[in-house]
Amino acid sequence: MIIQTKYFGEQEIKETEIISFSFGIPGFAHDKRFILQPFGEAFSILQSVDDEDVAFIVTSPFLYFEGYSVDLPDHFVQQLDIRSQEDVAVWVIVSVRKPFSESTVNLKAPIIINGSKKLGKQYIPDRSDYSLRARLAAAASEKRA
Repeated sequence: MIIQTKYFGEQEIKETEIISFSFGIPGFAHDKRFILQPFGEAFSILQSVDDEDVAFIVTSPFLYFEGYSVDLPDHFVQQLDIRSQEDVAVWVIVSVRKPFSESTVNLKAPIIINGSKKLGKQYIPDRSDYSLRARLAAAASEKRA
């Protein structure tokens, strides 16, 4: 199938690549089908299949934030039909700023994807000690130190 993407133009994808977000993503409830596209070494694009303008730059929080963890409640695990930890990919949305060193990630509400079932959902906990705007550059320099 051919889709239009925000960053890569027209792309041919397979139906098996589509990740279903049955609840959409908050603020984008009408977008329920996405694909992940690699974007450099540390980033990917979570691209809507149905709206080329809806695309999020995402990264793994574990690349930048050593102690980061997510404890998913049982109902969330059931919604995504998660059977094992190997099924789960955790992504955080990047807010790109100029200069890039000012870019932040939303650690408070990660995107959880069950890769084997191709199901995804943004996890928004009632309470979290994580920031909505954690600076990537600060985390990267701490990891190097």
